[in-house]
Amino acid sequence: MKSRLFILFLALSFVRCNDFLEEKSQDEIRPSTVTDMSKIMESEAYFSIGEGALFNRKTDIFTDDITCAVVEDVSYQIQKEQDHWRYRWDAKMFDEGGGGEDLSFWKIPYERIKGCNVVLEYVDGMQGDEMRREHLKGEAYALRGFYYYMLVNFFGLPYNYGDPTQNLGVPLKLVSGVTAELFVRNTVAECYAQIVKDLELGAELMEKNKEVHQTKLHLTYLAAHALLSRVYLHMENWNKVIESADAVLNEYPELLDMKTTPSSSGVYDERSNVEVLWAGPEKALDQPDQLAAYPNSMDLSSVYDIDNDGSTDKRRESGKTSSFLHNSWMAPELGYFYVYKGWGNLYYTNGGVRTAEAYINRAEAYIRKYIESKNREEAQRGLDDLNTLRNHRIVGNVDKVLEDFTTSEELLNFCLRERRRELCGEANHRWFDLRRLGMPEIKHIYVDDQNGHQTVHTLQKEDPRYVLPIPERVIEKNPNLREK
Repeated sequence: MKSRLFILFLALSFVRCNDFLEEKSQDEIRPSTVTDMSKIMESEAYFSIGEGALFNRKTDIFTDDITCAVVEDVSYQIQKEQDHWRYRWDAKMFDEGGGGEDLSFWKIPYERIKGCNVVLEYVDGMQGDEMRREHLKGEAYALRGFYYYMLVNFFGLPYNYGDPTQNLGVPLKLVSGVTAELFVRNTVAECYAQIVKDLELGAELMEKNKEVHQTKLHLTYLAAHALLSRVYLHMENWNKVIESADAVLNEYPELLDMKTTPSSSGVYDERSNVEVLWAGPEKALDQPDQLAAYPNSMDLSSVYDIDNDGSTDKRRESGKTSSFLHNSWMAPELGYFYVYKGWGNLYYTNGGVRTAEAYINRAEAYIRKYIESKNREEAQRGLDDLNTLRNHRIVGNVDKVLEDFTTSEELLNFCLRERRRELCGEANHRWFDLRRLGMPEIKHIYVDDQNGHQTVHTLQKEDPRYVLPIPERVIEKNPNLREK
């Protein structure tokens, strides 16, 4: 059996992302048991800790949560210049002639989608526990939906911009079989329809075949419902956002109380992950100063002080893994360095999905419905969710009441501000949110290490660069991927 699995792993490893979309042949050797398939699921469908940063925070450098700082170390200066291509949203940021060839935004999700497809094609023929088999199938569907959600938000326009039935998304590859076809890009609407279908089917299968998980690193039906609430938020289907969030919070409403949590523990931490539904690990940095050139912005830091009511938000506290950390050289009064929100055995966690997001998604949906209906009951429900979250985060918090907001837009802005400070630094939320919230203008100031000269780079409102460029090497292999 071990030799058979080894051969299958080799077969999978030879067919990576570009080959996957170009349709080169695959080995047809199959595993025979549910246990075999579970191992393949672990290694080929779930992303590794080395890939975790892509799904957790790689887009942060494009956002207003990041700024530029002077660095003195030569190695940091080299990395700073390379990352400058991303910081200025350059069309060549992923190419050899620009920021250096980087296929990861495109390649890694498709590699993992291939792993999901292999599981879905072969799992029904596995011998072993039927409930485990069906749960594995549910995990594969949900994971595939998650990866396509990432891809379409990397390389497609937001669902709520223009006509999603015409705007180009990414190719949908739903089988691992061999064809001679060079894949074309499906529309954004087609991508989202598949994402919803996969997540709903995954949630259904996992709920019908419940398992007791000893780790938060595997998907469950609650995590799939929470991811659905995220996807429906992008689609502006407010009723479905609420329905999906209800499916989570009616059964599992827990939140971490940061007011009483030890300073060494965070929301994704193995020791205090009460609200985590699914954790996406990434490799721990050997030297956190690797991020020194592009620390968190003062704009992000100031969001935590905007209430100006004497309360203390525990999400921004130096030394807490639930929040911001200072770097080794920047004084606290000058800003905060970076965010990571938990750690486990040899990894950090800055992504996945947790109940806090379900509360925020539901709150925004209720408030959006209130703006349309003027039904104060919907506004109150949204505010109740925000108060629940804040009472677990803020020392001295006083519940907000509707009378605190003179307009519905003020209430919505309060919700979006709460979302930014709760979800910063994880799951690529900020970049994806900026896209769905109108693609506003962003200014990045690049500071020269030698003379302090500042260069302003501007991402215009609704700028086409809100869609990441498909790497040129990928397009060379499949010209059908190029914009017409």
